[in-house]
Amino acid sequence: SSLLRGIAGDIAFDDGQRIVQSGMRLATVAQEPLLDPAHRVFDAVAAGLSEQAAAIAEYQHLTHQLAAAGTQPAPGALERMAALQAQLDASGAWAVTHRIDSVLTRLGLDGEAPVASLSGGTRKRVALARALVPEPDLLLLDEPTNHLDIESIAWLESLLVSYRGALIVITHDRRFLDRVATRVIELDRGKLRSYPGSFSAYQTRKADELAHEAVLDAK
Repeated sequence: SSLLRGIAGDIAFDDGQRIVQSGMRLATVAQEPLLDPAHRVFDAVAAGLSEQAAAIAEYQHLTHQLAAAGTQPAPGALERMAALQAQLDASGAWAVTHRIDSVLTRLGLDGEAPVASLSGGTRKRVALARALVPEPDLLLLDEPTNHLDIESIAWLESLLVSYRGALIVITHDRRFLDRVATRVIELDRGKLRSYPGSFSAYQTRKADELAHEAVLDAK
């Protein structure tokens, strides 16, 4: 977890350099994500889009207010919606709004639900949605299957397998790791080793290495 936080830039490493390619988009899903309890789910997910989040969330909130049965628009609400619509049109944010709605649907999330009322599993799904919506170049996942049900894990596996960006995943879920990973990085006795291929391929190669090492030690 500390390694991921260092890669994300949330903490400073004791030594070495962190070099980030210009313009690279990076998103992190922590093992226990922090969400603003004052937000609705839609607001929390839109927060992953720093430049457009406020306008998208406000427009969506006004839309739901006006659509509510028996609700009269507040003074200036229609004018404000028109101004927000022009702003979102100019920035091309409608495609982003559709992405938010699509991810919310796939993860079974109610955009109007208050974050303060969510269970641990639902909060994890919200954090995943927030990270996925900006379509980052590098996605850092710390125990992403914690609190998720089997159906949600299967959906997440399928999404990550076809994901065009790079992933760094920390997980104890071996089935998930075998399905998603294309390279395993191992830290063993102070040495960092890279094993291309699935987790199963890593296990086979590691067992061979340990057997060879035991023969050398015996000699």
